[in-house]
Amino acid sequence: MNLDIQIKDNFLSKELFDKLKVYSTTLDYGNDLYAADTNNNTTEHAFFSNVIDEKDNLLKQIEKEIIKHFKIGIKRVNKAAFTLANTKEACPHIDIDEFPNEKHLMIYLSGDSKLNSGTGFYSYEQFPKKRIYDLNTAIGCYPNRAVLFRSKDCIHSPLLYTGDSTSPRFAIIIWFEPEIDL
Repeated sequence: MNLDIQIKDNFLSKELFDKLKVYSTTLDYGNDLYAADTNNNTTEHAFFSNVIDEKDNLLKQIEKEIIKHFKIGIKRVNKAAFTLANTKEACPHIDIDEFPNEKHLMIYLSGDSKLNSGTGFYSYEQFPKKRIYDLNTAIGCYPNRAVLFRSKDCIHSPLLYTGDSTSPRFAIIIWFEPEIDL
């Protein structure tokens, strides 16, 4: 298993982070769940989202931070949204890419700052009728922490199921084709 996960704490300026943290709790996340295939033809992984328009100035502000901290830009956006996750079961999955070498960025806004609201990355062993997942790496939901990974290489799941808290996790996700030659 070859995980290429990059983490940056204090990713956004304090002023922008504080605004987004409050703003994320005021949004309407609707009743529609975004669901992903968990490699066994189910859609256990789901989150509520409020889409960020591709032309929104917020994406430009975040891209400046991506360039500053990770040395890549955004060529094209697949999905950008504020998300609310409250998954109470493990749901290891791979997000579906739209672009080659697609990167996925999560910026944690609020949630249990222990591991319990973060993200787990898994390896697996395939058996004839079943796939057994093993938690390989756990990343805690530290406020203003950005996690960047190549989605097709990373089986992952929210870790909310491991905690006692009933509080959801608020985050920003941006799935994008990276611009490497800056």
